[in-house]
Amino acid sequence: MRVGLLNATGYTGAEVIRFASGHPEFVLVGVTARSQAGQTLGAVLPWVRASPRPAYADLVLTPELNGSFDLIVSCLPHEVSAEKLAPFIASGVPAVDVSPDFRLQDLAEHRRWYGEHHAPQHRGAAEYGLTETHRAALRHTKLVANPGCHAITAELALVPALAAGLVAPNVIVDSKTGVSGAGRSAALEFGFSEVNENARPYKVAAHRHGPEIAQELTRAAGRRVEVTFVPTLVPMSRGILTTAYATLRDGVTPAAVAHAYHETYDGEQFVHVVDEPPQTKWTTGTNHCFVSCVVDEANRVLVAMAATDNLGKGAAGGALQNANVMLGLDESAGLGVPPSYP
Repeated sequence: MRVGLLNATGYTGAEVIRFASGHPEFVLVGVTARSQAGQTLGAVLPWVRASPRPAYADLVLTPELNGSFDLIVSCLPHEVSAEKLAPFIASGVPAVDVSPDFRLQDLAEHRRWYGEHHAPQHRGAAEYGLTETHRAALRHTKLVANPGCHAITAELALVPALAAGLVAPNVIVDSKTGVSGAGRSAALEFGFSEVNENARPYKVAAHRHGPEIAQELTRAAGRRVEVTFVPTLVPMSRGILTTAYATLRDGVTPAAVAHAYHETYDGEQFVHVVDEPPQTKWTTGTNHCFVSCVVDEANRVLVAMAATDNLGKGAAGGALQNANVMLGLDESAGLGVPPSYP
């Protein structure tokens, strides 16, 4: 299958290349970049020569994608992504958008958080890419809105409890993230001297992933869920650790909580329920998520924890997983990469 990749040289685009280089069906035939257009992929990302597809290093980065494709993956920023994807969507080419352009179902909410939408005519065609709960719908779409990294981690932590009606519909989500979430061309505040030996909350109760989390938890619960979301930047390159808090309903036992999580995830390839608090290093470089719950019986609070790699399950890995489902391929194709440890 011929794959085109929009914005190949950012962190997420590079991860798509890394995963796709081991995919048995996907062949990258077009890669774009802005400032590096005209250079080869290997000149910008030398490590590609050490991938399972070293010939990808000879691909020339172009400003636009030209030719025919069986799949488009966009790692462009919001607004630009919808605009560049529009002609492919109109032509019926399957696409995965890693930007937030198609995530929010409510257009007014999108405008509030992201500004005007640049392809509103295609919003109704998009399916949200939380694979574990939207798998059936993903098989019948040609446009996937890939979740945000904080959002997918929080959703995987809380969906089983809310879907089973075990907790009240208001939650607190604390999410710690590595610096790569800010992108490859991040500002001064994300430099080594600013981040090292420091932990900094940012956009408290005002982060764009907040309404996305609320949207999907509301869908899972079948009623409106209020979310207080606090992200914190911590001094690591990659990874997300989410700790979420929800009030347990009367009569809910630890056994009921454990049953809900195992029933939801025991058949999943990329989500693992464990009996100890998860760690980000368990997920480094992969599409996996580890989930764990503790029931604070004295205070009737569920503490739900999840760890992912923000560039893996939270972006590029999730994009390939969704593409596999959408195209009717083996869901794990290209994603059998074990974690890098330590």
